[in-house]
Amino acid sequence: MNIIVRKATESDIDNIAGMWYQLNEYLARPDVTNYPRWKNGIYPLPEHAEEAVADGSMHIALDGDKVVGTAVYSTVQGKEYRDADWQTDFDVPVYVICKLAVHPDYWNKNVGKALMDHAAETGRANGIKAIRRDTFEENQPTVRFFLKNGFTYCGLIDLGLEKIYGLKWYKVFEKLL
Repeated sequence: MNIIVRKATESDIDNIAGMWYQLNEYLARPDVTNYPRWKNGIYPLPEHAEEAVADGSMHIALDGDKVVGTAVYSTVQGKEYRDADWQTDFDVPVYVICKLAVHPDYWNKNVGKALMDHAAETGRANGIKAIRRDTFEENQPTVRFFLKNGFTYCGLIDLGLEKIYGLKWYKVFEKLL
């Protein structure tokens, strides 16, 4: 297996949405704990892929021509991020990682690590000072992943998503570049 990470293009949108659909089908199984609480028809949606491709922030991991992972490297932080205890100043240039997803057939095969390594390389080349990420407080696999990959826990924040998704508290992490 040779995983390649690159910026997504418009021609990748259907494959991104298809990978998310397959992931959400897997997460909906009764024998699987859906830690991120993602659901088909709710989050993430194909239009989220379209928006991220259009603004140039969507990156994909490929095994051959198959999309096996996604991550958005956004330079926009929500105002709620001001409540975190970041290691560096809030206003430095950062990537906020969103829509980090790996196809279940590729779990524990370093696809997520490849996406984060690519974010660090791309970020350094573009003057980014840190990578930040939030995850629902009960999403222990993602918490472990970020701690294992050099991120520091920076607090618990309310993203204002309780009424929409039923999720109030999010753990935030940062990796300095």
